[in-house]
Amino acid sequence: TRKLTALRQDAWRLMHAPLATQHEWFAAVLRGHYGYYGRPHNYPALNGFYREVRRTWMRCLRRRSQKSRPMGWSEFETLTARFRLPVPRITRTWAQARI
Repeated sequence: TRKLTALRQDAWRLMHAPLATQHEWFAAVLRGHYGYYGRPHNYPALNGFYREVRRTWMRCLRRRSQKSRPMGWSEFETLTARFRLPVPRITRTWAQARI
């Protein structure tokens, strides 16, 4: 989708930024996405976006250096234990969804 393509391009620009800066940006993107698309029955789409954001961040971190060995999912899990990304959640009630 267009949103994921734009996300990947912006993530590539932030590839060599400090981890805290990258985390703040990815967390803000996810919070905004959940706020806008967090309607009832839309949880599968929110979870898919969350997984793609995590995958994109890991790919950016893997490509930061040519000297170090590639980061695996286990190393990425320890990193995201420190820099937590917001998990998908429904932000609108049924009454708000009808409007």
